Amino acid sequence: MGQERTLILVKPDGVSQGHIGEVITRLERKGYQIEALKVTYATRAQLDQHYQDKIDKPFYPEMVKYMQEGPIVAIIASGISVVDVFRRMAGQTNVLEADFGTIRGDFGRQWSDGVMRNVVHSSDSVEHAEREIGIWFN
Repeated sequence: MGQERTLILVKPDGVSQGHIGEVITRLERKGYQIEALKVTYATRAQLDQHYQDKIDKPFYPEMVKYMQEGPIVAIIASGISVVDVFRRMAGQTNVLEADFGTIRGDFGRQWSDGVMRNVVHSSDSVEHAEREIGIWFN
């Protein structure tokens, strides 16, 4: 249980709805450090690398379209157990199942086009975090 890093992406819906500051505030209130932060636009190559396990899924083209709707804020955060703690802060992937008080439970919602946008991405392991950081911060 030592220092580790994680990748957090504030997805296009989180950016357009003005939740960047809230995500940063929640991180800082837990005492985590922000090592890097940038506003970027996802390329298809980045998304294919990042979501390599989902490329063959029927929902993947919709996911790519969603992730390219607008800018993304990419954050490298560090601290003790940051991967697990931020995942708990983010809440369940499905916003309808995310507890209120979590980022997705408070800000995620279904939209009229049927696409479920869930505000943030968070790495699910230290190993995946390091791989994902390499994709977004090279």
